[in-house]
Amino acid sequence: MIFQPLNNELVFRGISAHRLAEEFGTPLYLYDEEILRKNCRQLQSLSQLDNFTVYYSAKANANIALLKIIREEGLRVDAMSLGELALEEAAGFTPKEILFLGNNLKESDLFAVSQKKIQVCLDSLDQLKRYLDLAPTTQPYLRVNPGVGFGAGHHEKVITAGKVKFGIEVPQLAQAFRLAKEKGSEIKGLMLHIGSLFLDPTPWLTAIAGLLELAKQFPEVDYLDFGGGIGVPYNRQNEQRFPFQEFGDKLDLLLTAWMKETGRAPQFAIEPGRFVVAEAGATLCEVQSVKTNSGVHFAGTDCGFNFLLRPELYEAYHEIIKANNLNSGDKLRYQVTGNVCESGDNLGKDRLLAKLAPKDLLLIRDTGAYGHVMASNYNAMPRPAEVLITHKGQARLIRRRENIADLLQSQTI
Repeated sequence: MIFQPLNNELVFRGISAHRLAEEFGTPLYLYDEEILRKNCRQLQSLSQLDNFTVYYSAKANANIALLKIIREEGLRVDAMSLGELALEEAAGFTPKEILFLGNNLKESDLFAVSQKKIQVCLDSLDQLKRYLDLAPTTQPYLRVNPGVGFGAGHHEKVITAGKVKFGIEVPQLAQAFRLAKEKGSEIKGLMLHIGSLFLDPTPWLTAIAGLLELAKQFPEVDYLDFGGGIGVPYNRQNEQRFPFQEFGDKLDLLLTAWMKETGRAPQFAIEPGRFVVAEAGATLCEVQSVKTNSGVHFAGTDCGFNFLLRPELYEAYHEIIKANNLNSGDKLRYQVTGNVCESGDNLGKDRLLAKLAPKDLLLIRDTGAYGHVMASNYNAMPRPAEVLITHKGQARLIRRRENIADLLQSQTI
């Protein structure tokens, strides 16, 4: 997210941190339209091939206003659930622009999707059988699990190849293709996804090469999807950016050589999520309490792990910077926490910050992916608002803050 210091506080395209906090409250999710569009355009330019498509993985952030921008920039979208599908339709995506690849779906979900005329990717033999019983004239795709050794990611919980629940193992693929033919259908696409948040493209290129080799066995396949997982440098001091140019060049060489060898020109695709939205987002929160326990300086904020789960769930790093009173004296090392009744409610440990006091504002960077979309009402707290900072420097509310009435609305009393 783009900001700069001005008059002793951070300013976002001309809008000050204190103004945002006063108008919309804290904690507050902020998104930068210009960065979002820039990321979409960078992905669109990744490959020079005409038969290359970029799908946005909406599980990273499914706010309708952001989805509309992503569609305007020419990306397609994938859906993991009927809820995501509904949000994408509300954003204007057409059936041809949506790929549905749910996991362990109910039969009612499979039926609902089959009625939408949307391309579906399935990841188990029994889901394939059930789907074709419901929609025998469709031509689904299959998610492949390339096996142990192909996974990649920043944490074991986001590695999606090998001993995980996802995908059909390679030895089962022939059976899946036979099953489809027995049902009067045909498998037309193969997809894999090895994990999330990798900054080295080598494991991904290895997996892509493996899928290309595998696809030679199935000439009916005319769609090959390589998933996503492109990382962003959350820790800018210690991490390098994903080498886009290098990856794009190597990818095009792989795909071009394969098409020349096989005489086939399928549709190729990737499905990044995090890269599109992570750096476009940030979270503004307010310090509520400062104290020292057992020699540790604690800065307690109004943003708990119920609103930003990644630091606790994945031990993930997010840069935290002071957003006002920038010249408040000497720096101290703080453990920045939330307001949830859990000792694990941490946003950042051992963070060197200018001296803090109650009412100070903090900015947590790069929260556009897996931030608000993973927020909950734990401790019966209403979820934060979301605001889009437009390229014209306007602050536009794109999701209102929940209130206590929202917590009561769905309960039967």
